[in-house]
Amino acid sequence: MSRPYWVLDTGALLAYVHGVQAVGEALVEVADAEGSVAVPSTCLLEAYCLLDPSEHELVRMLRRNPAVHTVAPALGLSGDDEAPTIGNMARHTGRLGAGHAAWVALVNQAGIITSRPDQVQAVLGEGWEILEV
Repeated sequence: MSRPYWVLDTGALLAYVHGVQAVGEALVEVADAEGSVAVPSTCLLEAYCLLDPSEHELVRMLRRNPAVHTVAPALGLSGDDEAPTIGNMARHTGRLGAGHAAWVALVNQAGIITSRPDQVQAVLGEGWEILEV
């Protein structure tokens, strides 16, 4: 996977399902540039939890897009273990998904699409590229 241009947090996934055009437009722009978008697995799980089961297929359609990649945290006990860092970021953002999204954005130097920029800014600062939806 190429370095993602955007990271979609839980709010961005919900916005996509509920027809917010800015999310779809950002995905089209990235796909046209042959780039990629990251979806942290924690955000994906949060979105499924918050959506009605009748809306799940819309998330599945998004996940089928070749430019969209789900990113799981490294959880190795004898190597890379991102759990402590993501957990710490979540403590500052107020949500596990926001902490995971902030971490994925940080390590990839990617922007974040979110409905709660204040949560992401709590750990990444106000200068980070954020598209509020």
